[in-house]
Amino acid sequence: MRRLARWLGLGLLGLLALLVFVAGGGYLWLRQSLPQIEGEIRVQGLKAPVTVVRDRWAIPHIEAISLEDAVFALGFVHAQDR
Repeated sequence: MRRLARWLGLGLLGLLALLVFVAGGGYLWLRQSLPQIEGEIRVQGLKAPVTVVRDRWAIPHIEAISLEDAVFALGFVHAQDR
């Protein structure tokens, strides 16, 4: 009977270790898929520099010289957030 309890304890401990490993891996994988919201990103296709600032709710505010650059930045930010 003690042997069975010992094997069950080891099995539960192994299962717990596996769950911690999977949860940690899932966290790291999801963390990589988050958009880069700080720093500078160089993108081909813009005619002039564009500034994207996110407020405390992560809502992007885009400043651009031309409408085409603003729409391009909006599409980029939209794809980043997906």
